[in-house]
Amino acid sequence: MEKYRSELEEELNNEHSMLKMGAYAREFHERRKAIASLSPLSLERDEIEIKRIETIFRSTPIQKIDAATINKTYARLRKDGMTPSALHKLHQKLSQVLKQAVKEEIIQRNPCDLIDDVKRPKAKERRSLTQEQAMQLAHDLKTSGRNGRIVAVWLALATGVRRGEALGLIWDDVDLVRKRIYIHKQLDSKGVRRDPKSEKSKRNLAIDDGTVQFLTEWMIMQSDLFFGGGDVPGTTPVCTNETGGFISPAAFDKWRRNFFVEHELGSFDKEEVWYDRQGIKRYTRSGFHGFNLHELRHTQATLLIGQGADIKTIQNRLGHSTASLTMDIYAHAIEQNDRTAADTIGGLLEL
Repeated sequence: MEKYRSELEEELNNEHSMLKMGAYAREFHERRKAIASLSPLSLERDEIEIKRIETIFRSTPIQKIDAATINKTYARLRKDGMTPSALHKLHQKLSQVLKQAVKEEIIQRNPCDLIDDVKRPKAKERRSLTQEQAMQLAHDLKTSGRNGRIVAVWLALATGVRRGEALGLIWDDVDLVRKRIYIHKQLDSKGVRRDPKSEKSKRNLAIDDGTVQFLTEWMIMQSDLFFGGGDVPGTTPVCTNETGGFISPAAFDKWRRNFFVEHELGSFDKEEVWYDRQGIKRYTRSGFHGFNLHELRHTQATLLIGQGADIKTIQNRLGHSTASLTMDIYAHAIEQNDRTAADTIGGLLEL
């Protein structure tokens, strides 16, 4: 039996001895694409890491990849200027590929399990609007001419949804009676409505009375604009463009930057004024600095923490995968709340 086992292992090793790491990583990625269970955005991001693995380990036999080889490679990449975040993403993808190689009995164990100095970088502190800025933006949105883009910004401010979640929302997913919206789809960068990247992103969100009124008024306007005063079909986007369809994410971003500049939430480095052939005044703007839509999401979380909302509730509203991720991102706000709590208890004990 020992002789037979030895012969079998030798045969298997010979079969995979010439398999290169780069080729196997590419094959791994193409198989995942064929399954079609991942979002296009996830596959695009994976493609970046797969290309890196192909470049770095292209000619290295997969059976020659060990912990020492990986450590030497990472040391070189750090020396060449690779950021901790980029290195972490590369390591995560390499580990995933090698884990599959273990399952397919190409290698005996995953050498990435022995690497312990590539940790996820600490999340950067997120910017958010102050309470006064948030209140002013809410006022500006209510008093501006209502359209689908205005509604998308309102949803981001009032519920903390992502850009794709707001632009992909349809009326079938809005319950104005029970005051809830159901987030289970998002509009990707190519304008395709698809599932979000994780199950945790699917969630039911309560909405306040002001948002119910805001959406009710907008639905009535949509009825007049697109359906002759009749019922708005449930498949209609909540945030419609000028023809009643979904808003292009790229077009929305361009509009949103201009809107934020006009309402003192950003500025452009360069702005040129010109007139077209019809004599209409046009603008060419570049170099935007200021808040982005995602920071309205952070505004929601920071304001809720300031009002004493628990982390689990905030995690669920934002659709984070774990409560620990929420705590990492909003550590600054939690720390500030902790100081308030300490001062409060101190005041009680002095009485």
